[in-house]
Amino acid sequence: MGKLSYSDFDEYDRKALEAAGGDVTDTFADYYRSRKNAKQRTNADLIRNCDVEKSYFYQIMKGNRIPSRDKVLRLCIGAGFTIEETSYALILNENAPLYLKRRRDRVLAFAVAKGLSVTETNLLLDEQGEKPLQ
Repeated sequence: MGKLSYSDFDEYDRKALEAAGGDVTDTFADYYRSRKNAKQRTNADLIRNCDVEKSYFYQIMKGNRIPSRDKVLRLCIGAGFTIEETSYALILNENAPLYLKRRRDRVLAFAVAKGLSVTETNLLLDEQGEKPLQ
């Protein structure tokens, strides 16, 4: 294998972002607002579906607050994101993506794949002996 250059990574990075539906300049809030699933819902519906406080939701969307990993998961689940969209949102927020070697993340991935609500996800996590989303 030949020597790799930064341009090799840049090309890989660009393709990976395109595959995830993102953009190099995306922040978590930008990405969240841009996703089709989130755009099809009103903010009031998203707040209700995500089970987050109204003021906290708006602070996140304005970029004034950086949500925890669990809050990002709540927001993604409430908006009906796919596993790929959820993992990319976590990365943009500088959190670890869903890691299927961790049991809690497998339960979360299952909940996302099945389209469970935040409440249903928390019930499943509790049933499986895992910490619910905070």
